[in-house]
Amino acid sequence: MVYKAKDEPSREDLNHRLSRIMGQLEGLKKRVASGESDCVTDMGQIKAIRNALWKFAEAYVEVHMAECVAQKKPMNEMRDNLQSVIQAAFSI
Repeated sequence: MVYKAKDEPSREDLNHRLSRIMGQLEGLKKRVASGESDCVTDMGQIKAIRNALWKFAEAYVEVHMAECVAQKKPMNEMRDNLQSVIQAAFSI
């Protein structure tokens, strides 16, 4: 079993976050499709979804890096991997 700090996210936590985001998206989709959407409310929901996705991305990187450390990957491989992740994150 891999050691996990109490506050460190797990893959289960990531899946839970994705389920919540998908629920938010489905709710927005239904409101838009029904024609009952309100622009101000929907923009608030879109902002919440965007923020949730960003938090998911942060947690995902944290889980990935913890797994790399647990697998004792070479430091240069982790550095290169982290640089790629940072470049991808800032191009979003």
